Formats: sequence, structure tokens, C-alpha cells
Amino acid sequence: MVDSLRAKPKIAFYGNNSDKIGAGHIMRLYALAQAAEDRFEINFLYKICSEALLNKLEQANFNCIQVSNTLTKNEIKAYDFKAIFVDDYELTLSEWRQLSELDSYLVKLDDALDNSPIFADLVVNPAPNCTSADYLLRAPRASYCLGPEFTYLRKEFALSKFIPALQRPNLLLTLGGTDVKSMALPLSQALLKVIPQCQIQLLLGKPHQDQTSLQWLSRQYRNFTIVCDPPSVAEIMMQAGLAVSAAGGTLGELASQGVPTLSLVTVDNQVPAMTSPLNNTWYQTIDSRDYEPSDGDTQSNRNIINTIALQTRSIWHNKCLRQRMSDQACQLIDSQGCQRVIDRLVIGLKEKSEHQ
Repeated sequence: MVDSLRAKPKIAFYGNNSDKIGAGHIMRLYALAQAAEDRFEINFLYKICSEALLNKLEQANFNCIQVSNTLTKNEIKAYDFKAIFVDDYELTLSEWRQLSELDSYLVKLDDALDNSPIFADLVVNPAPNCTSADYLLRAPRASYCLGPEFTYLRKEFALSKFIPALQRPNLLLTLGGTDVKSMALPLSQALLKVIPQCQIQLLLGKPHQDQTSLQWLSRQYRNFTIVCDPPSVAEIMMQAGLAVSAAGGTLGELASQGVPTLSLVTVDNQVPAMTSPLNNTWYQTIDSRDYEPSDGDTQSNRNIINTIALQTRSIWHNKCLRQRMSDQACQLIDSQGCQRVIDRLVIGLKEKSEHQ
């Protein structure tokens, strides 16, 4: 009797969890893998990945394979993957060329951060301000999954019970898996000062570099709590009447839960959040790239933190605005984005086999 799992075509999801990249790339690949697991055998390829993320992938019964620091055609060819999803800013053009020489169907998760050629059969970019015209020169032979209808959401985001925005008790602070600017502590302190009666919840993906000080803060203020790697991020977001969030992939998750958001652009790859037509609709944006934790308590750093805190207070107290922002978010994104990408993959694989 043929094992049904072994009978499934093998596909791979390649991403990295280095200090520069953080966990976001792995997690959006994880969301796509969840949508694909009924049809395919799932494999995760990585050069660097934290123990916590590896455990999460293995608990989901996904096979994890560490690859060489430089990807080569021969190394990957041995696995005979029908398709490979790639999500890594640091992958070189030489490595992309190696992958393009395989028989695998290549899918690139793109954020439109440069004008480099794209060696892929399918390009996925959920940003609302990207069209096929943006990719005609970079990926002329590719198919595209573009726009918010392809937002990467894990299964948990389709399961949470909706709570109207003004009935949610918490202000959520979420600064990405690694909080590269180390803003969590000074920003938490500032928010506690300007909105002293608000229930503030700090969401962390792993213990923070300022964990000791943050825990001390939570003991000093009963209205300040820390949640680290919860079973369901969606349930945490559904309790938020407002979020202060890094302007990465978390924005799509917040939108799906109808959370009004103040978005912080902390690194260059988040700049599209400022130029998006959705800016100043369900979320507002503050450019925080000039914040430098290595500079310490400078006037420049204080100004940025104060600006964020005061704008947060303004939005929090404007209930009509928060309700309007939540309504706009709810109309934007559903929970089927990953499934639409996988459906397009199935079509692409069929077309590829017919032309061989």
C-alpha cells in the first residue's frame, strides 16, 4: 500500500532567520506551507534558523533541512523538489541563477526593494501599490500574485472570534521578532506615562534583549504585561483596540483582525508602508529609522519616542477614528491569501509539465 504522505509531490520553502533578517521570512513561508500541506510534502530549507523556529516547524510535521552557506544547483537537485518558495533578501544573484537551472518551479516572495532581475516562475507581493507593470522588466516570463488578496496569514487568523474595536481593552505594542532598534523598553515607558490608565500589552516572539528591564517594568505597572510567543497571535491581536507595530508583515495580520494601527518604519525595507495608498487609512505611519539605540538617551531618540507616544495617545482617545480605521482594515484582507497562492502554484506546475 502506498503511503499517502510519500505520494505527495515534494516542495520546499527556503528562508533564513539570521540576526539581520529576523523571523518574519520563516513565518510567512510557514503560512504558505500550512495552505499547501494537504497537497504537498513540505520541506523547509535554511542556512540559519533559531532553535525555537525549528521546533515550531518540526511540531507542524514539516521536514527541516540545513543547506550550505552558498546554495548550489547540485545540492538542491538531489531532493527533486517540484517547487521551491524563496524568501531571503540576502540570496545572491549567483545563487538565484543556480536555482533557476533546476527543473523546480520557482516562487519568489518579493517586497519590491530593488530593481534586480527575478529568476522565478511566480512572484508574490501582497503590497497594494505593486502592479504587473512593476515586474515586466524584472520578471517578464513570470506569473504574478499581487495585492492584499495574497496576504500571508497563518490558519489561526481565520479562527479568531471577531470583537468590535471599541470593545477591545488593550493597546498592543509589537515591534517584530527581533526589535532591531531596541525600542520596546523606552516606548513602553513613554506609553505608560502618556496613557497611564490604558492596558498596554507587549508582544514578543522571543525573550528580548532588554528582558530584565521589561520584566521589572511589568512588576511596577499592573497595566503593563508581556506576552512571549503565545499559542495564538491572532487572539492577542483581537484583544487590541489599537496597535503600535513595526511596519513589516505584521501589518497584514493586524489588518485581518481589524486592528487600528500606528505603524513604525524602523528599517529601509519597511519604507513601502509609507508610500502605500493604505497609509492614513486603517493605519498611520511614523518614520522611526533615525532612532539609534547605540546613541543612548539623546535628544533625537527622545523626540522620536515622544512623537510615537503622543500620536498613540491621540489615536487611542479618538474612538470614532479607531472605529473607522478598524472598519477599513476589515474590508481589506480575508484569510484566503495563502490558499490563492497555492492554487496558482498548482496551475503553474500543470502548465510547466505540459510544456516539458
